[in-house]
Amino acid sequence: MGRRLPPFAAIKAFEAAARYCNFQQAAEELHISPSAVSHQIKSLEDFVGVGLFIRNNNRLTLTHDGKVYYKELQLSLDGIERATNAVMRPRGHGELTISLFPTLAELWLIPRLGAFHEDHPNVTIRLSSNTDKSNEFPPDGVDLSIRYIHEDDPDDEGDFLFPETMIPVCSRTYLETHGPIESEEDLLERTLIYCNWERDEWPYWFGDVGKSTANAKSWLELDTRGHALKAASEGLGIAMGRRPFVDDALVSGRLVTPLMRPVSTGFRYFLTASRQSSDFAGVRRFREWLLSICPSEESLLVA
Repeated sequence: MGRRLPPFAAIKAFEAAARYCNFQQAAEELHISPSAVSHQIKSLEDFVGVGLFIRNNNRLTLTHDGKVYYKELQLSLDGIERATNAVMRPRGHGELTISLFPTLAELWLIPRLGAFHEDHPNVTIRLSSNTDKSNEFPPDGVDLSIRYIHEDDPDDEGDFLFPETMIPVCSRTYLETHGPIESEEDLLERTLIYCNWERDEWPYWFGDVGKSTANAKSWLELDTRGHALKAASEGLGIAMGRRPFVDDALVSGRLVTPLMRPVSTGFRYFLTASRQSSDFAGVRRFREWLLSICPSEESLLVA
């Protein structure tokens, strides 16, 4: 006996409309007209014999049956997508898209990717910069997402990578020229470097050690964290480094820690795979590799 299934076009229209609760947005995604979306959903409602949406002027909401149907369809469509991708991308091959902050990519992940490519030359890595500090799970088209989560926020999915700590950094030449720093008060007499979109870093750090920046002698404002760290490496002052982003610079000696006072930002990084990609061999291998190179919490307390 053949399966009793509604037309797939109607299912796609319903899934998109239910996700947005808006016919216009669903139509834009599907590249059809809003009236075509409405027609497809009406045909689906006739097929299943129940109303799926409540239409009230310009407002669209799911009925109870619509909510149940949408939840079940999502699971089924995820399974179809996984099966399709498994055929399209042979296991161990293909492309792997990773979403993460630009700074994390530039200062920490990219310098380490060569090691992964040596062991897995058939996996192509695509990095997708994400500047949105949110807890959202991987968006469409992304296999893995490195998420930035406050330690007070519960997280029941994903792998913990590392905590984030802040510590002052500067060049060795700067200390040789201006003298050593032996206390927090000494820092207030130097040029403190910061990025203009993280203005609270120094006040946060000084507050944690019981001090204030009210009497800071000199400031240097730059527009990115990379620029701030570059200025510090060139001897222009002292920047606030976030570990593990500055670990390579500390190991190489481009930067040093003038005062060993690590302070936790309260945030942690997690790796989360999309439901559609979690079974890919490439995803599993990258996950295992990434977890193997993550610094331990203890190592983040020393420089």
